[in-house]
Amino acid sequence: MTRDSDRYRARDSALRRTRATVGGIVAGAVALSGACSAVAAHAFKGHSSRAVASPVADPSPAVRVPGPERVPPIAGDPAPLEPPAEPPVAAAPEPSAPAPEVSGGS
Repeated sequence: MTRDSDRYRARDSALRRTRATVGGIVAGAVALSGACSAVAAHAFKGHSSRAVASPVADPSPAVRVPGPERVPPIAGDPAPLEPPAEPPVAAAPEPSAPAPEVSGGS
């Protein structure tokens, strides 16, 4: 039975090493990701912090213009479309030909 217990200890030891290695890799990936985001944040600062005065627009009220009440017809324009007296009736689908049978081969 000592042979089996030696194998179990070796297996458990290998599992502990594997878990520690995976944990180290995950921690390193998180740290590297944070470092890259910090570098990117400082590399692309954007606008400077000093405020630039923008010109002030004229504070006059907005003017509302109503649309036309009636649009006159254009010469040579065809008459507007009107709906049909009765809705169209759907045509019956044609029966399709039966699909050819394919054998499984020989």
